[in-house]
Amino acid sequence: MDKIKLAVAAREDKTPRQLRREAKIPATLYGPGQPSENVQIDAKEFSRLPKGAYSHVIELETGKGKINAIIRDVQRRGTTHEVLNVELYRVALDRKLTVTVPLKFIGVSTAVTIEGGQLIEVFQDVEIECLPGDIPDFIEADVSLITEIDQGLHFGELKISDKIKILNPEDEVVARVVAKKAAAGEAGASSEGAATPEPAAAAS
Repeated sequence: MDKIKLAVAAREDKTPRQLRREAKIPATLYGPGQPSENVQIDAKEFSRLPKGAYSHVIELETGKGKINAIIRDVQRRGTTHEVLNVELYRVALDRKLTVTVPLKFIGVSTAVTIEGGQLIEVFQDVEIECLPGDIPDFIEADVSLITEIDQGLHFGELKISDKIKILNPEDEVVARVVAKKAAAGEAGASSEGAATPEPAAAAS
C-alpha cells in the first residue's frame, strides 16, 4: 500500500462545534515521550482517506514537519455518523504496536458444499502486534479447513508472517459451520437479545 498522508494543523481558538461548522474536525495527537497536542483536520480530506488508513501508519503533514501516526479512535455522531473527534497516536517505526486489522475469509468449506451446513463468521477482524512497517492489509482465514458441521476455525490456525503476533486467544473460534436449523435459531436468539441502542449524546 502506498504511504497514506494527512494534513493536520494547530487547532484554532474555537469550540469543537465552531470547528465542525467550518468543516474541520477537532483532533488530539499524542504518544510516548511527547506532550499531547490539540490539532484540527479538514473534514473533506479525512473523509477521502482509504479504508486501510484505519489500520496502517499514516504520515501526518504539519507545519513543523512530518509525523508517523495511527488513527487510534474516531468518535462519530450516532444518528448521522458525522465525525466529531479523532485521536491520533504517534508511533516509532522501530517499536512494535498493537492494531486491529480485518479478516479476509478465503476458501470453501466442504461442510457447507457437501454436508449442507451454514458458515458463521464469528469475527470480522483480528488484533495483532508487529512493527508499523509490517502491518498487513488483512489476515486470511481459510474456511476450507472446516470439513465437518459443528467444527470451527480458530485464531491459532491462521497462517501469518513470523513478523506478526496474533493477540486473540489461540483457541477462540474465528468461524464455524453449523446445521442450517441451528443457524436460524442463533439468528433469532441474537435479534431477541439485542439491546435497544441508547440515543447518542449531544455533541458540543
